[in-house]
Amino acid sequence: MAQSDDVFDVRKWMNTRSRLTDPVPVTQPKQLTVWTKTSKRDQGGRFLFGDTSGLLTFQQPQLPADLNAGFPDKYIAKEEGEASPVDTIVQAASIAGVDWGPVNVVTYRNNLNKVLLTPLGGRDAWTIDACLLGGTLFLDIVKAGQDNKTWPDQDRMCYYGYKFEALCTGDLEEVDATSEFATVVRYKLGRHRVVMAAEIDAAAAPTGGAGAPGQQQQQQQQEQRPQYVELKCYKIPGHPRAEANIYSQKHPRWWVQSFLAGVQQLALGARDDKGTLVRVHTVAVQELPELSARATQPWDANMLLRFGDECLSWMRERAARAGEGAQLRFEHDPARRVVACREAPGGAMAARLRRLLPFAGAAENVAGGGAEVEVAGSKGEPQQQEAGT
Repeated sequence: MAQSDDVFDVRKWMNTRSRLTDPVPVTQPKQLTVWTKTSKRDQGGRFLFGDTSGLLTFQQPQLPADLNAGFPDKYIAKEEGEASPVDTIVQAASIAGVDWGPVNVVTYRNNLNKVLLTPLGGRDAWTIDACLLGGTLFLDIVKAGQDNKTWPDQDRMCYYGYKFEALCTGDLEEVDATSEFATVVRYKLGRHRVVMAAEIDAAAAPTGGAGAPGQQQQQQQQEQRPQYVELKCYKIPGHPRAEANIYSQKHPRWWVQSFLAGVQQLALGARDDKGTLVRVHTVAVQELPELSARATQPWDANMLLRFGDECLSWMRERAARAGEGAQLRFEHDPARRVVACREAPGGAMAARLRRLLPFAGAAENVAGGGAEVEVAGSKGEPQQQEAGT
């Protein structure tokens, strides 16, 4: 669909493109590498590339459980406004030996969540910075607009989510939001070959002879990827409108977030108004569209993929017109229902990335934001195809 140079008209797209039924091709994500980010409390927030020590095993928690327990005394919260530059993905993928030539887009999952979910009501503003180098579009997360919104008792509500994750992974002592395990995957979304990083909450318990998650060689990580599990905590709906919102808004968000990273299972925790966890149940990610349809709150998963494909195409075209190394800012304005493009202030992305793209595996290189890094080991509904990208 033709769009103007500086604006992608979401409303016009919805009127002309949203009802197409031809499937958008998406390949099964292939894991390139992983990293563990250590806690800032005692280890300074180091990135350990190729290390799986941060991957925790999902287990059913004892119920009922008080999600308020430990707040705020045993809560290690993330620093407000903490940056997540794309540089870290470039480092991790370079160590893993990725061939940058065929790659079209490099990003955190967070950015693609924002883009793909834009058609669903469009109430959320978002901002993404971008820079084209060597034919590859690199996307930075920008903490702006709705990312900084606040609501009553926000810290406690965030704590509930992290506490739920801790209960489901056996950590009963404290809640640490500064440590993480992430996977870096490669897949094809429509016309785009994507390298994407995504934080992973947990892995399903091994069912065969495989050992518990721990340090592994890079080849083993690629060939024996665990079955990842996404953990989500939600408030039990108190009226029909709140229940409908789960199916119409939360289900597509959970689906996009999981589908893009190849996560096949959700563990959902239901809590009451007082923060008591009363139920935990698992759901297959592929069942979410059907469950919403049964609840008379249907949404079109393929439409979300098509929007992502076409919006990314427009973003790549704008970056190509701006020229190699130019830094652009893409902003979704929910009032106007457009994604606008303009020159980004500062414009340091190209300089940062040029220092990293020839990266040859030297562990002394420093990730964006000054964090230390180490290298471990050595080098119907939309369906994800088995073919590689």
